Amino acid sequence: MAGAQLTWIDLTATDRAKVRRVLDLFDEQGTVDELGLGSLRDTLSNTLFPGASVLLTRLRYFLFIPWVYKHLESSGFSGDVATEARRLNVTLVDALTAGGETSGIIGVVSRATLDRLASSAYWASLSRWGIFVPGKSQSWYHTHFDSLAKRRNEVARADDPGVTWTREVIWHPRLPTAPDGFLNQLTFQLTHEEAEFLRGRIEERCAGTLLAWLAREGSVQPGESSWDDPDARRAPDSIARNLELARRFSLHVEGAPLLYNLLLAERRHALNGQDKDKELVGRYRAELAEWAGHESQEAPFDPEPLWDLVALQGGKVPGPQKSFVTTWASRLAEQGAEHVADDETLRRLITHREIQLKGSQRARMASQSRLLDWSGRVGVGRMTFRWAQVRQLMIDLHRGLAD
Repeated sequence: MAGAQLTWIDLTATDRAKVRRVLDLFDEQGTVDELGLGSLRDTLSNTLFPGASVLLTRLRYFLFIPWVYKHLESSGFSGDVATEARRLNVTLVDALTAGGETSGIIGVVSRATLDRLASSAYWASLSRWGIFVPGKSQSWYHTHFDSLAKRRNEVARADDPGVTWTREVIWHPRLPTAPDGFLNQLTFQLTHEEAEFLRGRIEERCAGTLLAWLAREGSVQPGESSWDDPDARRAPDSIARNLELARRFSLHVEGAPLLYNLLLAERRHALNGQDKDKELVGRYRAELAEWAGHESQEAPFDPEPLWDLVALQGGKVPGPQKSFVTTWASRLAEQGAEHVADDETLRRLITHREIQLKGSQRARMASQSRLLDWSGRVGVGRMTFRWAQVRQLMIDLHRGLAD
């Protein structure tokens, strides 16, 4: 079997959205989840940066999407909302290009054939930050577009004296107004008013998180990693503990996919004797040694705070996942990181974990055909918890605030 395939069998819009969210996880560099750690990575990501996603590019899209739909609502549009919204998503590409933007434009290459629309990429985040007030799916909004648009004009503004804001509102009532001709020419530069609005949304809906702290205390020059960012390092203890847990977990488990790739290189070299696989064996041993040098300088990793965090968020750690992380942590504490490459217990742990997750027919450690299809490197790298995306959002925000 050359690779996994997905077949769409009469799925509902909600089903398709769920599958798409799973596929989106693979857009983040270094997150191919060969050893089943993705849910723990996502728990930490959501704790630090609620509403952030690997799909996000620039902060002003949080305004572009509502502006597009408000344009449809106010125009009295009646028809296929999804099709018209797609057309306007493509129009945004043209408007940003006309405005001189070159980086972060969603769909700049695909345009009319674009699969992942900007509105779809940002929808969950718009709900999480309270900008799309009903908090429902995009397909729900499209289905109820006519009735919602009609009711929009029947709801008084939230800032009118003596008026209570109800859930009838579609978009946040203090959403900044779209500039004239926004569908003809746009840039990613936020006005001060727009930046203040978005900062307010983050601070209200993500209070007590690193994202909210950086929205208030960050700068236009964030660090290359969240734990090296000088503003993040000044965060209150409750935030700093979560950031340190993420940093420590990321380093601690970085060795697991390196060992996995080492085992694959050894097995394939034993199978075909090719020099390139012998070179890969040497490369992964060197990378494991470098990782071990960093890991050995840390105190032993205690997974209990991670389990507590998952429980605090209402989740539950699957038994096999918990056993894998616990065994990895305890073995490193006993033997030392420098012995990982040749530790038979950890080698068996990695092998068993892949087969447990994929089954013997799909696991590279059990299937010769899958082993031969291995690219030579998969799933390696530090977990960054969506920092690349958050970093750009914070740059955009603080540039707008400084305007």
